[in-house]
Amino acid sequence: MASQPHSLMVLYGREAEERVIADVVARAHGGRSGALVVRGEAGIGKTVLLENAASTAADMMVLRGSGVETEADLPFAALHLILRPVLDRLGELPPPQAGALRGAFALPGGEGHSAEHRFLVGLAVLTLLSELAEARPLLCLIDDAQWLDRASADALFFAARRLDAEGIAMLFAARDGAGGFAAPGLAEQRLGGLDDDAAAELLTASAGELAPRVRDWIMQEAGGNPLALIELPAVLTPEQRGGELAPLAFHIGTVSPASRVQDAYRDLLRRLPEPARAMLSLAAADDTADFAAIMRAGQELGLSPADLAPAETASLVSVTAGGVAFRHPLLRAAAYHGAPLGMKTAAHRALARALDGAENADRRAWHLAEASTGPDDEVAAELERAAERARNRTGYAAASSAYLRAAQLTADRESKARRLVFAAEAAADAGRMERARDCAAQASRTGTDPRVLARAARIRAVLEFEQGSPRAAHTILVAAAGAIAAAEPAAAASMLVEAARNAHFAGEPELAREAVTRLMAVPLPADASLPPLFVGALAGLADLLEVNPARGIPRIRDWLAEPPRAGTAVDAVRFLAAAMSVMAGDDMATYSRTASLTADCREQGAIGLLPLALHGLSIAQIYRGRHRDASDSAAEGLRLAVDTGQWARAWHLRAILAWLAAVAGDAGRCLSLAGDSVMPAARHQFTLAAAWGNWALALLDLGHGDAAAALHRLESAADTGAYHPLLAALYAPDQVEAAVRAGQPERAREPAARFQQRAAATGQPWAAAVNERCRGLLSAGDAAGQHYAEAVRLHELGGRPFDNARTRLVYGEWLRRQRRRVDARDQLVPALETFTELGAAPWAERARAELRAAGAPVVAAGDASGPVSRLTPQELQVVRLAALGRTNREIAARMFLSPRTVGYHLYKAFPKLGIDSRAELARLDLGERA
Repeated sequence: MASQPHSLMVLYGREAEERVIADVVARAHGGRSGALVVRGEAGIGKTVLLENAASTAADMMVLRGSGVETEADLPFAALHLILRPVLDRLGELPPPQAGALRGAFALPGGEGHSAEHRFLVGLAVLTLLSELAEARPLLCLIDDAQWLDRASADALFFAARRLDAEGIAMLFAARDGAGGFAAPGLAEQRLGGLDDDAAAELLTASAGELAPRVRDWIMQEAGGNPLALIELPAVLTPEQRGGELAPLAFHIGTVSPASRVQDAYRDLLRRLPEPARAMLSLAAADDTADFAAIMRAGQELGLSPADLAPAETASLVSVTAGGVAFRHPLLRAAAYHGAPLGMKTAAHRALARALDGAENADRRAWHLAEASTGPDDEVAAELERAAERARNRTGYAAASSAYLRAAQLTADRESKARRLVFAAEAAADAGRMERARDCAAQASRTGTDPRVLARAARIRAVLEFEQGSPRAAHTILVAAAGAIAAAEPAAAASMLVEAARNAHFAGEPELAREAVTRLMAVPLPADASLPPLFVGALAGLADLLEVNPARGIPRIRDWLAEPPRAGTAVDAVRFLAAAMSVMAGDDMATYSRTASLTADCREQGAIGLLPLALHGLSIAQIYRGRHRDASDSAAEGLRLAVDTGQWARAWHLRAILAWLAAVAGDAGRCLSLAGDSVMPAARHQFTLAAAWGNWALALLDLGHGDAAAALHRLESAADTGAYHPLLAALYAPDQVEAAVRAGQPERAREPAARFQQRAAATGQPWAAAVNERCRGLLSAGDAAGQHYAEAVRLHELGGRPFDNARTRLVYGEWLRRQRRRVDARDQLVPALETFTELGAAPWAERARAELRAAGAPVVAAGDASGPVSRLTPQELQVVRLAALGRTNREIAARMFLSPRTVGYHLYKAFPKLGIDSRAELARLDLGERA
């Protein structure tokens, strides 16, 4: 149960902090939202600031709750406490969100577990809070956030980061150095000690008259900590208050005002009779706020309600039908942690016996675990069942804790290893990577069962991929697959597919070939889920990495030509198919697959997978000449990747955004984004991401006329860890142009041959056109003109507008040099139009300069994108969905926003578009609506 704050801490010396909080609350009154984390040491006044905010919010709906240390391993315990008064509103949520939240609270109609539901619960919280704020502004107060169970913290944090236009204020109070509450992206207010004047005023109000030297001692010891200023004099005897005895005991060995207060609390507790101390340790160990349960447990220990009387008389606790409330969380901690081991274990054992019923099964298991001092198979089995229940509710952090504790209580080494693997898997699902790594390593050292060791290895590989390198992940997977191939061929095959994927990210042809060769040797049954053509496609991937597109692309096409599987499950196979469409150069298929994947991720609430889908979609949009859409997709993917801790994916998305910034000529943005992607990606051997970022920097150089720098950057990619065989084929035309413009055409021969091989294998008109452009750059006289003319003809068959415009620009330049000015203008005008539409400023300026040189009227720089260009990325996405007839609630569910924020975006967008209603959206060209 939440502890009671001390009323005397209110309003002393906190005017500045109150103004900050008042501003957050005022914004909520004005229809805007905000979140603030108030941080500081124990007793510094965080709770009182939250209480004061509540007291001034009479016209707001207030939801409140707090973390409790003993509930930190119970999934969604804190969130349930906060939302319990409004659970009757769950029916108003979109069904997937309602199902996820019901599942989290173990309510009827809840969805089964999935790692993706972890994020969907957070979205459900955001939507529910938004619905509540429709009636009046909403204030959410979350105290002791450092003790929030991980599942609750994740959900609340997910919602807090997406607050915008709902009229919601969320205030968190978190103690320093006690479990921690990481909240990057949220505003923070750090509380220090009170100044001397405020501290003296509070001390006088709380303690009355004190001897001068005692007063000075308290001021020094408290260090401006309000709780210390109140509690230190409260524990002094009359003789000490009068200065007759030195109060030395309180500061010996302590290092902070909070610990001094805790020392004082321990001294107060030592003065109580032993039965009272036993009852307090029992109440401190309880996490139900159920007074009847505490009394039943007390009876088990021979205690009675009367034993709490001395603690009540000393104002240490208050007892009501709702439970036992401690004066301060530090007092509760002192009562629990200061109790002898025998007293604590007896309290937990008694509470376990007192908590009956299925609803208390998890609490009962944890109390039994806390009462255990050695291996206990029965308790371990109870904890494993509690872990399964937590996992089914997407409480992965709690599940991991329960599995880990079960393993610690398990004597048999093989059973211990199995539970450690479960703990590692749940920790990975919860995003607790260090715990996952530790548990997997322990499992590998403990057990001998190849299947269990293979699962541990797979976790280690996932962690290596996310935090180490794809090359190391590949090595782990290949070794583990070999150990289980005979006994578990399907699992081994799955690991080898993953290993091949890792080799692709690392740009390592030898590793890809190794994984595919081993995969082909796995004795898969006839009904295996990996058809031969899929395995062949993976072999094609290895071929491409070995720079053999003539063999690789047909293999990939054979698999892609198979009829798609039924259903819309978002799985690895669909992502691989989308990626391989890119490799095959089929832009239409790439767009179709990535748009479908993105839509299904949105519909299914697959927030963790959406960054990968948006990454693929942004590339497809680049190829289709929808650079604004590509930028919006990549930016949304980047936000989600950061939110969900996908750092490798974030490097890829930053590199895509850097490429787009290079095309736009935005040097500052390009350099910043590339700086945040190329070096870290190369350091971790994610060469695909590093190569995209390096390409962006070279394209920036080329666009600004520094061909020599662009050429050097592309030629030295291998030296900087930014060379990837597949991407080298894509940027080869830029390398050719850079070499020619730098006056060193001999350095263009190899990249030209590289691209010619790729173009022939793809069979795509756009590729053939770009190949002809490269040949034109390397030719002289009429031969060059013939190649350029053929390139333009092939471009007319469709595909890649940016390349089309670049071909026309190069051809126009050549025609002008041949004094064919009219013909030059025929190429340069459409090139300029396309560059302008794409926002490719440096390229447009080059076309404009060529037109002036060709005798055309000077064309002023302009913006051909129309009113849509004035929309922010989120506004554009909202209006596109609204134009399709989606309601605000449907749009919010797809974009992981609140319905009120969607409405706010429409309110801001309509004037920019020059319209007054949704009905008018249908007549506007809003671009693609993926």
